[in-house]
Amino acid sequence: MELDRLLATGLLRTSFEPIFDLDSMSVIAYGTAAQGPPGSPLDSPTALRAAAADSDRLAEVDSAGRIAAMKTAERAGLSLPRSLFFHAEPETIHALSLDDTARARPMVLEIRGHNLATADLVALLKSIVDIRDQGWAIALTEVCVDAHALALLPIIAPDVIDVDLRLIGGLPDQHVASIVSAISAYAEATGCLVLATGVENEGHLTTARALGATLGRGSFFGVPGRLPNTLPWLSGVRPAPAGRLAGLRQDTPFSVAAERRETRPSHRDLLLEISLFLEARAAQENGSAVVLGTFQHRENFDERAVERYYPLADTAAFVGVFGHGFDLLTLSDAVYAVELDKEDPLVAEWNVVVISPDFAATLTARQVGEPSPSNDDFEFILTHDRRLTIEAARTLVARL
Repeated sequence: MELDRLLATGLLRTSFEPIFDLDSMSVIAYGTAAQGPPGSPLDSPTALRAAAADSDRLAEVDSAGRIAAMKTAERAGLSLPRSLFFHAEPETIHALSLDDTARARPMVLEIRGHNLATADLVALLKSIVDIRDQGWAIALTEVCVDAHALALLPIIAPDVIDVDLRLIGGLPDQHVASIVSAISAYAEATGCLVLATGVENEGHLTTARALGATLGRGSFFGVPGRLPNTLPWLSGVRPAPAGRLAGLRQDTPFSVAAERRETRPSHRDLLLEISLFLEARAAQENGSAVVLGTFQHRENFDERAVERYYPLADTAAFVGVFGHGFDLLTLSDAVYAVELDKEDPLVAEWNVVVISPDFAATLTARQVGEPSPSNDDFEFILTHDRRLTIEAARTLVARL
């Protein structure tokens, strides 16, 4: 089989596609694609990936392609951090998180949005955190055609969002508008970069800028091929500020919200009604919401909570619940339970965080005085600020 031959003999080669900064109109990085040698049936990236997919060897091809690209780039004198983009299957990311040699050369991993629906999301998040801690950046592609990917932006916390102009061209205008709104809101809240792919002419360039893109690639800038004999000066991709939140373990929704919002007094009954409202609002988001709830202790996740959260898990993009003693819970596979150490400051909090492309809200509260089931006095913050809600969510994601 041709794929076996190419992988066994190391004959994969790399095409490099320039990625431009749309302000300076200069190259800042290169996208990479593996392909077979000239004359091979797999001499195009599309044919190679199709063969790899048919053989269930995409992760292997991604790994071999990354190694081939790095060798070619180093021979050309290109070793700047985050100056190369690589496609990454979920298995590839896990392997990279364990590969000391790869982690020492941080670049940009491109994750396809449709992979998020089929991957073990929690395992993928852990691998992303490990890779990001080593200086790698994460780019998320296909967000413009996958509502699931749009919903999970705050969870993945990409440094780059890839918008393929070729994919949105045939979509209804209102759908495009909703995509642009969701991506713009996330980029504004986090400082991540937007990359327009498929820029082929001046009109596409105008569209890319209208979509909020600051980076672009496509035939208008140059077709994929060999690296130039004289490399331009590259700046590489800077990780988004939100990416750094992935490693925070001691911050909590209340601690980040209380830095910027005044607390108000409340009793348990009001907090429950607000929680019910936010959960109901999440259920209206047609599968595009992320819902994160903290329940302090196992006994608080009672039958009534189960009756609320199981239906949510059937429709939401992701549902996670947190508490001490949660390792003893038996839950639906659709609800992810996180065990908290009894010393974790999160154990003292009541939180409901809901994020979708069109909605964001955080309810965060903690008991006033000695924490106990009989203590009905709380101080709380309710915010619909998207930036603050994303930061609150990231403190919880860090504990997955």
